[in-house]
Amino acid sequence: MENAEFEQAERATRRGKASFWLALLLMLGVCLYAIWRSALFRLDRVQIIGNERLSQADIMEVAGLAPGQLRWEIPAEQVAKRLEAEPWIREAKVTWKGNRLLIDLTEREPVGLLQYTGQFYLLLDDQGVILGQQRLDPQKPLPVITGLSVSRALRGQQLPHAGLLDALTLLAWTAEPLRAEISEVNLRADRYLRVFMTGGTTVDWGVLPLEKQDQHIQTQVSLFADYWEDIPRAKRPGCQVDLRIYGKVHGLGCE
Repeated sequence: MENAEFEQAERATRRGKASFWLALLLMLGVCLYAIWRSALFRLDRVQIIGNERLSQADIMEVAGLAPGQLRWEIPAEQVAKRLEAEPWIREAKVTWKGNRLLIDLTEREPVGLLQYTGQFYLLLDDQGVILGQQRLDPQKPLPVITGLSVSRALRGQQLPHAGLLDALTLLAWTAEPLRAEISEVNLRADRYLRVFMTGGTTVDWGVLPLEKQDQHIQTQVSLFADYWEDIPRAKRPGCQVDLRIYGKVHGLGCE
């Protein structure tokens, strides 16, 4: 009888301990869940730098961000990937700081237009990425690239044409205000480039070298910029400039 009572008491003790540990684990789980869903880990503020063309609302929409989201539901790498899928964004660096999200953007810069269809032109950056379509804007003129036609183009698509990339690289290395003086870059099938300035001057760049191309362009642009300032405006309509020889500028009818 005593043994039976002892065993019954022992079972009751074990059940009590089990219930205690179960309750403790349940309480711990509730606490962890509460912390996991806590406002300490919810998106409270987004700080964005580097955006000039895209508004904060645009960036929030592209990144799929909304106040109150939990940080592990939107990892920084995922946000950066979404942002870099937007053609205007070249690079996105995203970092969590507590419940704040810091976004550092590098936007693409349009450098030229390529005629597409009718009155519409493709807006391109220096890598040939299509940023959108637009009509010519006298208030914000950009050089037009001619000699190449594109039958189908999508926003965000990169046009890999080698000659086109030559022209875009040339425009990217030509800083303002000189770039604003360029009205057209004509591209021949053999990648020969001829530039037409707004005053009527023609500038032959020829075929750009494959090696050290940036250095070549930078040197010739610097020489031409100084030469351009010395050309009398009355002479510019008939002036022909030759930049095909590295380190030299030859002008005909420019003085």
